[in-house]
Amino acid sequence: MILLDAAQSDVGRKRRVNEDRYALAPDLGFYLVADGMGGHTAGQVASELAATAALRSVRALDGAGASLAEKLRYAIASANREVFTTAQRRPELAGMGTTVVGLLAEAGRAALAHVGDSRAYLLRGGRIRQLTHDHSLVGELLRRKEITEEDAREHPHRHVLTRALGVRRSVEPDLMELGLEPDDLFVLCSDGLTTHVGDAEMAALLEREPDLHAACGRLVDLANERGGDDNVTVVLIHCQKA
Repeated sequence: MILLDAAQSDVGRKRRVNEDRYALAPDLGFYLVADGMGGHTAGQVASELAATAALRSVRALDGAGASLAEKLRYAIASANREVFTTAQRRPELAGMGTTVVGLLAEAGRAALAHVGDSRAYLLRGGRIRQLTHDHSLVGELLRRKEITEEDAREHPHRHVLTRALGVRRSVEPDLMELGLEPDDLFVLCSDGLTTHVGDAEMAALLEREPDLHAACGRLVDLANERGGDDNVTVVLIHCQKA
């Protein structure tokens, strides 16, 4: 299986600093989006540290006998440790943290890991499926069916996370593995996209635009046209037959 990728990150219309980061390492089959938090420059530092540490860990494990999911678990643990210990050493960064969603693919299979409310989607056979569950207050309310998807978009506490990377000494990511099929298209994104763009219209846009770089740009533009309240980052990974 050959993986093609594209990515775009934008500060949005309301923020002065882009606290999102992404990592693309096609030689490793590794892709990641992180959305930092903590105010001032702390969110920027957290997402950068997490992306760098996770990539370094995956590279160190390249060729190791562990499963894809276990490699991602180790990478997330390393990233969490890097962010947490940096915040402990530097008082001006106290309380910083980040979301993270990562994909690692090899030999027709892929693993996903995530912490927070950055998401992964799979577009397969014209249908889109959200692969991750938001670690957020609103995500919990949705799972308990106490609010609707429409309520969630306007909820005053929609940005309150129940789990984030780097805030505590350890963190437990959600992990999954799945088989890859030709023409699968994965979307990794920060909540700056999903706040403004629904799943169905994301799928329709991706079906209409086969060029990955152009599709990234159109998704970012759409989020900004609808307010651009947050930084927005999109990573696309397209699976093709070798």
